[in-house]
Amino acid sequence: MKSQTKLLLILLMIGEAGLAILLFRLLFAAPIFMRLLVLLAVVGGSLTIDWMIIRNDSAAVVSKPQRLKDTDDYIKAFDAWQREGTPFGEFIAAALRQLTSLKKKNIALRAILDETKDSPFLNTADEVQTYILANCKRILNRIMVFDAADSRSFRVHAAYIQDILNRNAKVLTDYENLILEVSQIGDDHTAALPCLNELTEALRSMREPEIDAFDGEDSTPRNLQQPLS
Repeated sequence: MKSQTKLLLILLMIGEAGLAILLFRLLFAAPIFMRLLVLLAVVGGSLTIDWMIIRNDSAAVVSKPQRLKDTDDYIKAFDAWQREGTPFGEFIAAALRQLTSLKKKNIALRAILDETKDSPFLNTADEVQTYILANCKRILNRIMVFDAADSRSFRVHAAYIQDILNRNAKVLTDYENLILEVSQIGDDHTAALPCLNELTEALRSMREPEIDAFDGEDSTPRNLQQPLS
């Protein structure tokens, strides 16, 4: 549970206790059963609110597809699984490092380029992010379907996740090389096209036509641009 969530729950508990005491005193003249009924209603309502807050912050909830829109959402999902405890902690830490690296690289590239102009480099940056996040979704799927009672399946899932992380690492390395090239050539980005083509081909070569049973879809972008010349 996040520290912010813990603080919110503590504040709510204090407020709820104060409200219960206040209502109990205000209803002092009322019959005892009436006071107890109000007290029970306050406690029941507060417990419901607390449960909803905790549930909304759980790993299973924040990992739902409708909650995963951008890089920060995936970071939040991995953080939630890390807090709840999982044998995939080492892989989650690696995925978080990759997502943090992706965010920094995106910021760096956009700081170098003029975002008001249509650039193949920015288009490729979007493709890289799509690829990385799709792979992170596949990792989350494996973490969610893992059955702790079936220890033998851990090796299978771990090997799969490690392969995904390796693919992400390769793409991030090529992406970094592209950014370095763009940063060194000024306004004329023609010299960086070989790096752009290499990154595009790396993404294309990692496409898998088969559908993973735990994902239901291919992890890589289907609209990768053709290499530029």
